[in-house]
Amino acid sequence: MAMHLARKIGRAKWDAARNLARGLADGEISADAVTADLRTREDKLSFWRCRTGEIDEIEDAALAIAAGADRLDKLDMVWLSDFELQDDGLALMDTEGETPVTDLVRRHVDICKLDYSRLGKVARHVIMAIEDERFCRITKNRVKQLLANTVENGRITPEELGEGLRAEIGR
Repeated sequence: MAMHLARKIGRAKWDAARNLARGLADGEISADAVTADLRTREDKLSFWRCRTGEIDEIEDAALAIAAGADRLDKLDMVWLSDFELQDDGLALMDTEGETPVTDLVRRHVDICKLDYSRLGKVARHVIMAIEDERFCRITKNRVKQLLANTVENGRITPEELGEGLRAEIGR
């Protein structure tokens, strides 16, 4: 069964109209989008598995990201098909995610063995996902609510969050 892989992006950087206005041709991807949103570490790119493209699954991925952040912020999320990525020759590897929400740690996956060409393929998949409306914005207030609910439900303790994040959610 195909799953989705979710990741935080800066949605505006991927906007076709914005890129056209900045002098890029139709279909060209901004270098700012790639270098900011697809920043690799050890030739890997971090994603969070979602069984579906439903909002509760995407919000779990957003929670995993937000809980490890230094400050509260909105999150623009995009989700890609793991089947389509693998069909395009991209390698996926399950890894433990860096998040204090322990029940989400094992939902982490890396796209690995990335080089210039494969990273371009990932960028094309991001564009296709946006064109297919597989993206959403999770507002700062909603992120705050997700974090507060997670603490209230005992999935994490306030101490597992960074000091700045704790202050922003009032814990």
